Amino acid sequence: MGDQLEKFIMGNRDAFDDAAPSEKAWSKIDQKLGKKHSIWPTMWKVAAVLFMASTIYLMVDRNMNEMEEGAVLSEEFVQAEDYYVTLISQKRQAIREQLTPEQQEQFLVEIDQLDSMYVELKKTYQTNASNDRVMDAMISNLQLRLEILNRQLDILQNIKDQNNESDISIEI
Repeated sequence: MGDQLEKFIMGNRDAFDDAAPSEKAWSKIDQKLGKKHSIWPTMWKVAAVLFMASTIYLMVDRNMNEMEEGAVLSEEFVQAEDYYVTLISQKRQAIREQLTPEQQEQFLVEIDQLDSMYVELKKTYQTNASNDRVMDAMISNLQLRLEILNRQLDILQNIKDQNNESDISIEI
């Protein structure tokens, strides 16, 4: 059945295509559209433009605030990093003064490993500066290095104290 209808339409296509609505029909359509023409479509367009503009403004404002907060955190982080790095270098120097180069290698193995981990964390932080977890891990790394160096200095001091006690007992 569908094939017969299709054949009929194809065979009589010219008869279907030549019919067009009269000018009178088009003028009635225009009149009806003109009467129903309202301001609402225009109002919706204006509302959509205002909505888009306010959304863009809020997004830009939010990004600017995040960048400013990131800059403040970065300044605080730089200060903390400088503080810990200064302490770590002082402790390292104190250990170097008390040990031979071979002993220094043994004592500073853990610190060197933490140094390399810190370098990796710093690379990660530079690529993703707003990541607080990376910044916290970097501070923890610095604190751990400082704690290890303090323990090593305590060990060296204990050894030194024991040697002094044994020297005193030998003299008596």
